[in-house]
Amino acid sequence: MLYQMNQVPERNYIKFLQLLGLELRPAQPAEVHLTFSVQDGASQVDSISPRTQASASPPAGGTPLIFETEDGLDVIRVPLTDVQVYDGSAFSIVTAANDKPGTGFYPLGFVPKVNSALYLGFSQSNPPATGRMFPQEIRMRVFLPAAATAGVPQSSSVANQLPPPPVDLVWEYRPTAIATHWIPLSVYVDESGAFSREGYILLEGPANIPLTTEGKVGEPRFWLRARLNGGAYPAGRVPQVDFIRPNTVRAQNLSTVSEEIVGTSEGVPNQSFKLHSTPVAPGSLTLTIEIDGEPNEVWVLVDDFLGSGKDDPHYTLNANTGEIGFGDGKNGRIPIAGTTIVASEYRFGGGTAGNVGAGQVTALQTQVTGIGKVTNERPAVGGRDEQKVDELKEEAPHELRSRNRAVTAEDYTALANKAGGVAKATAVPLAHPDHPGVEVPGAVTVVVVPDNNDKPPQPSSDLIRQVCVYLNQFRLLTTELFVKGPEYQMITIEAVVAAQPYAAFDAVERDIISALDGYLDPLGKPGWKFGQDLYPTNLFKVILDAKNVAAVQRMFVSVNGQPRDDLTQPISVPLDGMVYGKGHSITIVPLTDR
Repeated sequence: MLYQMNQVPERNYIKFLQLLGLELRPAQPAEVHLTFSVQDGASQVDSISPRTQASASPPAGGTPLIFETEDGLDVIRVPLTDVQVYDGSAFSIVTAANDKPGTGFYPLGFVPKVNSALYLGFSQSNPPATGRMFPQEIRMRVFLPAAATAGVPQSSSVANQLPPPPVDLVWEYRPTAIATHWIPLSVYVDESGAFSREGYILLEGPANIPLTTEGKVGEPRFWLRARLNGGAYPAGRVPQVDFIRPNTVRAQNLSTVSEEIVGTSEGVPNQSFKLHSTPVAPGSLTLTIEIDGEPNEVWVLVDDFLGSGKDDPHYTLNANTGEIGFGDGKNGRIPIAGTTIVASEYRFGGGTAGNVGAGQVTALQTQVTGIGKVTNERPAVGGRDEQKVDELKEEAPHELRSRNRAVTAEDYTALANKAGGVAKATAVPLAHPDHPGVEVPGAVTVVVVPDNNDKPPQPSSDLIRQVCVYLNQFRLLTTELFVKGPEYQMITIEAVVAAQPYAAFDAVERDIISALDGYLDPLGKPGWKFGQDLYPTNLFKVILDAKNVAAVQRMFVSVNGQPRDDLTQPISVPLDGMVYGKGHSITIVPLTDR
């Protein structure tokens, strides 16, 4: 009775949290890179404006998932059809490798030398009737091999990233068909660091470019090339890319609403109104008040009215519910009675449903003249659903302690668990990826497990970058913060199992393998923690609990392909590591009485 009577009702608990400034975390949008293709025979091709929409169909059906571009894109009118590499002595065609994700190639050869070059050939199959072949600004994205970059550490600070290699990489084109020299193009942005990282390359587009034949491609093409003009890549950092895609731009799982009439003010204190669409993306709402005969006044979003004066045009917003609140005339101005409250613009959306797979965003919702199709070569990452009440109640004590800054390892762990696309995380203090096993003062490494079904689940480079950006706003200035994937220990079981004679042995085998994989799943029900040791003897119970299993006659355990002789000793797992199961071999024999 004492326990029951001392419980605080959930609604009161939530209200207490709201008084302390804690609200449910809104849904977070997934991010994806969209590649646009020009329609065959198009006589006119318009630029891709910011907020251009494309969609994907949810796996379970329902309303399409909308993705909007974050930046504008001037489209290259002619398609990229040929890619070849000059390694300093000979040409090799790598078009097939560039066309098929997962193949990969070395853009400057296995051993880059001065004058090694990557050649990009654009076909004349669909040249524009008038105007430039290339826009004034060319945008392309370099994608590195997904398997090679998944889980690889990244720094939250640009200053702590590996510096670009000490090379001089120039982009060039031939000015005329008979010219023997190439003219350099201005490079505005190179996020790839001379092909050593994933990122966008923005460079000057040539005003006039002729058709020429280069290397082993006999057909005339419009050629651009990236040439190693000087320097050398350090040992172990020879660039390898998965593919390069022109006409690619970043997009988010959000939709934009413009000029929505929210309501009409009654001129009373503490008015509230609701937006039609939720959840609202943070920082996206522009709220104005329409007064006849006067320009619309833009009001300012605040967290609360404690610091607002009686004439301050302030409002509050609950991003989850879309509720807009106004002041009482003492703290925050009251909108004049009869004036119209307008949401000039805001964006809404987000959630785990936006984490769609590669090749799923294919429907162009905003019609753009000359654009035939759109696709995403890599999966969308970072989407997260609205926070549940139980999660907020669990996180509230930590929120009150940390006050939106990260000092301790527990602070970084809690903040990383909030990032979109992260299933679980931990922070290892004094750990630096470049100095394993050595305590480095001021360094913190955050290890994240993504919310996906991969075996084992490793965060992609895009997800790691998103977590880096998110955590960077909370770290102390003197902290070196890194984000990476877990160091997994692969557990393989070989066993001879006796089953009931009446059982279907293949079904028993499948049940045992499924039970082992489920038990060893980093995101499974046992709730494995980072650095938690595995006791092989526990695996006997997992097998014995399977249906129709009578006995385990023999069992062998391997860790990363190395057999373990003593099953009574625990398998040690590092602080940044976890276990997963793969490649089990189970032999089923009938149970016999002796």
